Amino acid sequence: MAVSEETPLLHTRRQHKQKTKVSPVRDKIAVYGSFIGVFLAAADESIVLSTWSVIASEFHRLSQGSWLLAAYNFGWCVSLPVYGTLCNIYGRKNVLISAYALFAAGCLACGSSTSMVQLVLARVLTGISAGGMVSLVSVILTDMVPADEVALLRSYANVFNVVGRSIGAPLGGYLIGAVGWRWSFIGQLPVAAICLLIGLYGLPSSSNSTKTGDAGGGNARHSIMRLDFAGLASFSVTTVLLLLLMQELSAPPESLQIPLTILITAFCTTVLLLIVVEAYWARTPLIPLHLMKTSLGGFCLNQIMMMSSRSGLMSNLAPYLIRVKGATSSLAASAFVLGAVGVSIGALIAGKVIKRWKRYRTMTAIAVSGAVLTYLLIFIRWRNGCHLWEVVYLLPNGIAIGILFTTQFIGMSLGAPNESLTTCITTYYLAQQLGNIIGPAMNVAVVQRVFMRKLEKNLNGWEEKKFIDQILNEEKFAQSLPTVVQCIVRWSYLNAFQLVPLISVACALIMLPTVLWVKEEKPE
Repeated sequence: MAVSEETPLLHTRRQHKQKTKVSPVRDKIAVYGSFIGVFLAAADESIVLSTWSVIASEFHRLSQGSWLLAAYNFGWCVSLPVYGTLCNIYGRKNVLISAYALFAAGCLACGSSTSMVQLVLARVLTGISAGGMVSLVSVILTDMVPADEVALLRSYANVFNVVGRSIGAPLGGYLIGAVGWRWSFIGQLPVAAICLLIGLYGLPSSSNSTKTGDAGGGNARHSIMRLDFAGLASFSVTTVLLLLLMQELSAPPESLQIPLTILITAFCTTVLLLIVVEAYWARTPLIPLHLMKTSLGGFCLNQIMMMSSRSGLMSNLAPYLIRVKGATSSLAASAFVLGAVGVSIGALIAGKVIKRWKRYRTMTAIAVSGAVLTYLLIFIRWRNGCHLWEVVYLLPNGIAIGILFTTQFIGMSLGAPNESLTTCITTYYLAQQLGNIIGPAMNVAVVQRVFMRKLEKNLNGWEEKKFIDQILNEEKFAQSLPTVVQCIVRWSYLNAFQLVPLISVACALIMLPTVLWVKEEKPE
């Protein structure tokens, strides 16, 4: 069977059984109810992508705002390898319902948070639950519908995912202006409750079949013990230390909370520990190092670089438009639609080309080159300010990224050993989420560091120099300062932001040698 990006990561016990057509209303409601869950999880992720700077400014912690972006993806990374085992033990229906309940609890916790720490922890919880809400849908579909309808319904699920990502960002900007950021989270509770009720009463009891239930608790304990707890723990600690290191690098020397030497030493130690655990200790490693020696390693590197380049730019888009153009939160968030539409167009183009010509490497190289050119165009045109219409550059950039999403997944799935395909797909998605963590954290740290230095230099001798901390941690604070000082702040920020597209260019260029090196497998 051909592999697509919607191929399930978990295999069901009923795949060998004859399925009946989806005709009962109850089954249709259950299927489309799960699609609503996919939409909700995707929208929740992009809501924060466009509004994190406004939320962090309210807590006077804009320099720490990258934690809001990383927390969701961190939760997703940690939960993704666990859901397969949980489904085998407790059944897919129970696990999916639990994911909906956790998501609702996470949204409530986000909306009621009184500090950045509480909000970051709540975002981790929503990321953990959202990973299940998205990844389990393809498994549920395989349980409920005949084989000839699975591919079509998975494509519908992907459409809900794309629409959620497209609508989430501008919706978040509108809600912040209309009812406040807290209600952008709390307002998701009714939808999550609907998904939970549909899952509870709509999903068939057969979706609760387990691989361990008939064999007693011994097999359940054995399945749990096969989880790579040591790998998950070392991966989590390594990621947190990386975020702390980037945050401290962006802070002034006199405000360092943890000495850099200690952070760097601890980070290097946990990286080595992670490698040792995955290579010599884990029975079912989180990151299969032996597969990293194959083409999978190249594809995972490309995913980290691709997502770092794109998410690094997009996470700084709203702050740029607000600080430089004085845009409202709603207007800044609406710019994300162009990028999302571009990704959809690029994915469709790639799918048509691969289906017709059975080739993808040349198209991949062209897409990487296109991404580099659009990043360079943004660097040239945005470095001194831009016209609002120039956000249209995000459309061709999104097209290039959409092509890469499709071609890279096809290449990875065709080159992966059949017996390790599920592991390869899980590792591939893990690399994507890791890029989504690294990109925003790195770029926000660079912008804040350079912005701070430029402000200290350009405001030297000005009375407003005492407001540097407020300027850094509240993106609209400068609008209350004299016009001349506003111009200085704007110019200082532009000097910092221009590094963002250059970092994206560097990340995209790293992909090119790997794209040309990996052998092209011909799709059947």
